[in-house]
Amino acid sequence: MIRILFFGLLIFLVYMLLKSSGLLPWGGRDEEEEDSSASDADLVQDPQCKSYFLKQRGVKAQVGGRTIYFCSEACRDKYLKG
Repeated sequence: MIRILFFGLLIFLVYMLLKSSGLLPWGGRDEEEEDSSASDADLVQDPQCKSYFLKQRGVKAQVGGRTIYFCSEACRDKYLKG
């Protein structure tokens, strides 16, 4: 019984490895997955108005050697003035 479970697990791991590497014709990554990365879906909080937004749509500013993201130029300007 243990041998059957072991071989089943081994077959599953080999299948997942082949699928993720794209060696199987029906496996691999979708085109959508290749176009987007994990960082595209990162939500960040605006330090001025406390709203959350997608990092890639934010307005960047360098403050004290750090990169801070804002939801708009208006929030960035208010933060930098105050």
